[in-house]
Amino acid sequence: MIEKLLKKSLLTIGLCFFAVIAILAQNPTDPETLEKILVALASRADSFEKSLPDFIATETILQESYQKPSGKLLESSEIVSRLTGRQLELTKKGRTQLDFQEYRQVQSINGKTVKSDKFKPRGPQVDGVFSSILVSHFASRDQKDFSFDLDTNFHILRGRNTYLLKFTSKIVNQQYYFFEGKRLASEQVGQAWIDTETLVPLRIEYQEKKLPKGLESLSYAVDYAYVTLGEDSFLLPIEASSEFVEKKFTNRVNQKYSDYKKFSTDVKLE
Repeated sequence: MIEKLLKKSLLTIGLCFFAVIAILAQNPTDPETLEKILVALASRADSFEKSLPDFIATETILQESYQKPSGKLLESSEIVSRLTGRQLELTKKGRTQLDFQEYRQVQSINGKTVKSDKFKPRGPQVDGVFSSILVSHFASRDQKDFSFDLDTNFHILRGRNTYLLKFTSKIVNQQYYFFEGKRLASEQVGQAWIDTETLVPLRIEYQEKKLPKGLESLSYAVDYAYVTLGEDSFLLPIEASSEFVEKKFTNRVNQKYSDYKKFSTDVKLE
């Protein structure tokens, strides 16, 4: 019995050893490795919205404002909304194509039920976290706006071995972002953790360097995981955060996505 357990232990150690060797054999600085990652990310980003079925989810937003430099919490609010993703069929030049749309219906603020048509957001607002960050960084048509580089070391995130992919906006690019309803030119520096086995992004984070007047810093982060919708699994955001620092205040927004459900005859909108 002891001999069998010893052999089993040695076999497990041996498999772990060869798994580590296999990972180390992939050189993160190899141009072919970088190209393979970018191709995989482009394929995933290009199909991200079109592959999604109609769905509903709960989006919980926690907004907090702190005084500088004391760090005193000045204001905090929790907004719970129902997020609906729909595939709309649009006809352009005689051709029918799908156009993914996001709808949000506010259900409560700080635990109190509200009517969404009477809700008006307070303070600075950040838009486009759900799908725009993945698509705008890694879709095939948008990768040309960035310079990419792989960190020389492997990393671990949420128990997974990952590549650390770094990116910087090129001087001339087509990127922009919306802040408080205004469209602004984008200039970024950031990084993404990419699973070494599946080549899916687990986390994307970056900072905007070209800021509107009055802002000292603006940063974003989005975490992704596989979520079951119907009979299939999809890589979707599970949490996002943003921080925008003004001269006297630091504002933080945390968005959590939960209770994803495929929209069908069994799940109807009110």
